Amino acid sequence: MKTDQLELLPLKSGVYKFYDKNNKILYIGKALNLRNRVKSYFNDTLYDRPYVKKMIPYIENIEVVETNNEIESLVLESALIKELKPKYNTELKDDKSYAWIYVSTKDKFPTVKISRNITNKELKKGELFGPYPNSHSARRVFTYLRKLYPFCTCSPEKAQRERECMYYHIGLCPGPYQGHISEKEYRRNINEILKFLKGRKRGQIAKLESQMKQYSKRKEYEKAGELRDKIVDLKYLGEKIDFEYNESSQEYIARRKKLLESNFKDLKIELGLKTLNRIECYDISNIQGKDAYASMVVAENGEIKRGEYRIFKIRSLDTPNDMHMLKEAITRRLNPKHSEKYNSLPNLILIDGGKAQLSVLESHIPEDIYLLGITKGRKYKRKGGRLLDEFWFMNRENKKVEKLDIFNKDLLIDLRDEAHRFAILHHRKARRRNQQISEIDKITGVGQKSRVKLLKVFKDIEGIKKASLEEINEVLNNRRISKNIYEYFRK
Repeated sequence: MKTDQLELLPLKSGVYKFYDKNNKILYIGKALNLRNRVKSYFNDTLYDRPYVKKMIPYIENIEVVETNNEIESLVLESALIKELKPKYNTELKDDKSYAWIYVSTKDKFPTVKISRNITNKELKKGELFGPYPNSHSARRVFTYLRKLYPFCTCSPEKAQRERECMYYHIGLCPGPYQGHISEKEYRRNINEILKFLKGRKRGQIAKLESQMKQYSKRKEYEKAGELRDKIVDLKYLGEKIDFEYNESSQEYIARRKKLLESNFKDLKIELGLKTLNRIECYDISNIQGKDAYASMVVAENGEIKRGEYRIFKIRSLDTPNDMHMLKEAITRRLNPKHSEKYNSLPNLILIDGGKAQLSVLESHIPEDIYLLGITKGRKYKRKGGRLLDEFWFMNRENKKVEKLDIFNKDLLIDLRDEAHRFAILHHRKARRRNQQISEIDKITGVGQKSRVKLLKVFKDIEGIKKASLEEINEVLNNRRISKNIYEYFRK
């Protein structure tokens, strides 16, 4: 496994797949944060999962699929495990299906139910929500919603033959078939449930959060805890899930890709571009100009292409000047001499900066490349939240930088965040490397060749510190220098 491959993984939810040297699937897992989760396999001792520890030496390649949220990751993971049956997955190999909430919207008096299997006839007569991997949360919220918006669960035939059911007497059924509620009022209850299941739940959760704080102030912690659990369930169940009933993993991935391409086309239309196939985003990381790096991250047809990322070590100056560092990196990237290193030229260049940066860069970028900047504005998205992003573009006709309102901005924000992360990553690596070099250089007898050999085998200072005298000497084949190193770190 290459360390660089781990560093390129996204900080997003999704599913990861481990492959061996023969490209055979070993393991499939889910993650709220793909990079952190996958890296943990190579950092932790994994004593709690010995069967996974056995697998680590065989991992040669990693593939990830991003999802919109953690719940979609759970569902996609399950679908993939059932389809591919990886050797090291001990769970979820059975035919376990997830819970769905079904609302028979076309009935006169619609009902709501939790089910693992829905017939085609039912699908035509109603709406389906889910799937929900945590069926316990689904059932708790189902009960809670029924208390707020009562509905009937009896079949029409049975309800019309019999008197009010038990649920009517405990307030969970409004008795529509016995005339206790009009069809219009009953439909209003169902519509409120549909709103919640479609994600419009903020008001209800805010109300519960306010009640929970009141309980906490009065030190009624048990009641506050119950409301906390209820809020977690509501947020979980109200999460928008873009996964359809009986959908395979391939269908989900293909549909998600199509959606990303559609968003990319919308951005092209919004910016008034003739063509938009590739976006490149640049950022700078340095401390007072030292160990300066520029990062380049890429999106093509809506997808972030981590294999296309590049890093530029800034050579022209070592004083803080982000604008000229950006100019150096982009000029080097667009140099025709280096064209074979890249798949194609960008149609749009995005930089982490505003008016000043765009003004400096304008004359160094071909006119057929759209130049866009992104900065943090002065207004907050909401109180206590992050600052709203503002966009700036270079108007080539009047040579002025103008502010631009962009609706389809999510991908652009993701690219800026990725460029920032990638630049900082390499800046920190350089600082650590320089610190390690200076530390090793203090040891008598250690020259550049010895230092390179040591860091190649032991990776870093900590690795050298943990090594035995014999292990160090095996690398250097010089007992005297090996002893100096071993004794230096023991002191």
